[in-house]
Amino acid sequence: MKIEYSTVAELRREFMRNVVAPVVAVVLFSLLGCGITAYWVTVQSNAKAQEKQQQVIENIFAQHLSDFTFQHQNLLNEVDLISQLAKPAEFGSWLFHLAGDNEIYLLDAQQRPVTSWLEGRLAPVSSYLDLKPKLSHHLPPATSSDVIHDFIRLRDRVAEVVIGPLPDNSGRRLIFIRYLHYSFIDFLEHRGVVSQFRFTPSAADQPNSAGFLLTSANGIPVSSVSWIPMRPGSQMLKITGPLIAAAILSISLMCIIMTRRLWHSSLKLSSSMRRLGASEVHARHLARHDVLTGLPNRAWIEEQLNERLQQLPLSGGKLALMLLDLDRFKLINDTYGHHTGDDLIVEIGQRLSSLLPVQDAVGRLGGDEFVVMVSNLENEQQVADLCQQIITRLAEPMTLRGHTLWVGVSIGVALSPRHSLERLELMRKADISLYAAKAEGRGRYCLFVPAMDEALQKRQRLAQQLHLALENTVDLMQWYQPIMDVSGTKLIAVEALLRWQHPQLGAISPAEFVPIAEETGLIIPLGEWVLEQACKMAITCPELIVAVNVSPLQFLAPGFIANLMAIMARYGIDPQQIELEITEGVLLENAQHALKTIKTLRAAGFCIALDDFGTGYSSLSYLVQFPVDTIKIDRAFTQSLGVRENSATIVESVIKLGHSLGITVTAEGVETEEQRLMLAAAGCDRLQGFLLSKPQPAEQLHALLREMQI
Repeated sequence: MKIEYSTVAELRREFMRNVVAPVVAVVLFSLLGCGITAYWVTVQSNAKAQEKQQQVIENIFAQHLSDFTFQHQNLLNEVDLISQLAKPAEFGSWLFHLAGDNEIYLLDAQQRPVTSWLEGRLAPVSSYLDLKPKLSHHLPPATSSDVIHDFIRLRDRVAEVVIGPLPDNSGRRLIFIRYLHYSFIDFLEHRGVVSQFRFTPSAADQPNSAGFLLTSANGIPVSSVSWIPMRPGSQMLKITGPLIAAAILSISLMCIIMTRRLWHSSLKLSSSMRRLGASEVHARHLARHDVLTGLPNRAWIEEQLNERLQQLPLSGGKLALMLLDLDRFKLINDTYGHHTGDDLIVEIGQRLSSLLPVQDAVGRLGGDEFVVMVSNLENEQQVADLCQQIITRLAEPMTLRGHTLWVGVSIGVALSPRHSLERLELMRKADISLYAAKAEGRGRYCLFVPAMDEALQKRQRLAQQLHLALENTVDLMQWYQPIMDVSGTKLIAVEALLRWQHPQLGAISPAEFVPIAEETGLIIPLGEWVLEQACKMAITCPELIVAVNVSPLQFLAPGFIANLMAIMARYGIDPQQIELEITEGVLLENAQHALKTIKTLRAAGFCIALDDFGTGYSSLSYLVQFPVDTIKIDRAFTQSLGVRENSATIVESVIKLGHSLGITVTAEGVETEEQRLMLAAAGCDRLQGFLLSKPQPAEQLHALLREMQI
């Protein structure tokens, strides 16, 4: 018995769970769904009916005004209107009874009332004064022939007004006013259009009423109207409700199954669409923003710049485009690794964003290049102040991955519409000014001026011509300036100096074409050509040391040591006969790489000279950190001997410091006998300058050697 009871109870539970519960749920959900549907249909039907009623009412208003206007427009076009006005009492009574005009006013050319009619009777013209403020907005100019018609609120009532000129071209006008009174409301209700139509303070001031705001042609509120709308949806619900309920009960099981399947399918589809939408948003963001910093990228900047430039002529505003390039970022990136470099780029982006308001835009073009767009520009001083703020802010130290780092920035600025309204041209000029800022020493900003463009084009032409000159080497020459002992009688070494004799422009200074060679990368093949010419001189003058200037780009370039050794082997030259002159720039760019290269070259037998000594801010520390054989005192110190009181003291200190470290000291720019004597007294080892000998071609140098019997 217990087993049977247990089996029945279990079957009952299964039945309740798997049959009764689903059926009950089907019925409940069906009732709920149909109820909501019926309610929604009812609301929509009522709303559509109300919308149509409102449209009918608005059309009646418009037709009523149109009929009123047509009547009076025909009147204004009648040739005998002037004669009718000559009988003012009959004129006003006639219009009152014929067209229902409640008020009529005749204005002269100066828009002053001449005659007034109220309810068909002549009235004092002063009655116009109460209406003048509101009617003045509708009065056209005296010379206008237009007929104005509109709804207006006068004397706290809704009125139709028609204003038109007399046909005699005198500038006089007639104003016809008809108030919408109960006859109009009765017309609407008797026609079966609406029920309980009212002009009310608000659009719907009665329960279950509808309404809207009647406005003039100029959008000025005239009055709210309301009525009790027809509700066909509610009536339909009373009839269809029982039928819907019966249908729900008959198909409830099938509906719930299909509804549940559809619901689950919809959930899955909706989830998939959300994921797809989020993916598309993310993809669009990535397409227009930099992955590393989150700042807008080049595509977004170019699009935004195009839009702002197109708006400038319309708004009359000004825009500044600022291109930013970090100074010595490559050094930090190479020294501390790319991860530190990435962190630095992120920090720079955050600092720039914190400096700029929302309406301005900051973006990253790539690498260490950023761009800033400043809209609503008032004057150039605003740009100058912002540039200085950026330079100061980015120059502040930052701690990244345990390292305290400093980085500078150079800024090029172009203004629109002053410099261009075209995006590519504006960016080109901003890039030119950025180039000028870097050429002037970095850590500064430059505003574009036309001379920069001319100078850049000249440099580009010189770069092309220098490339051709390097290919044929006809216009390139190698001159040599002797380096003597302090007596000026013994020739110890010569410094190789590159010269360019342009066929049209004549002699071009190295100060002009060497920077161009460094920018274009020609400095490396040009430097190798100079080394080859120096080797040829060393072969003919084995007793002399040949000093060769090496550019920082050439010195730090990959493969420099291998190429140098290959040239030495090709000409069979002892490296001890070659002295490589480097500047402080080599040591600043990459100290670790420079130190390794110097040690390798000295081990191979080359002499290393530090040129232009004394001009750098940390030259003394270099003597301790870097093993050099010679220092060359800059000509600025040599030429100040005998002119400035402390010059001799400085030169003597440098010479003593060099000797204490076992370094040979050479003084450049010796031009007077007094300078030679002072340097000799200070213990200088070698002298170089015009007093001893000017730079000269190899043939003249050989003649000089023969004269000195070396």
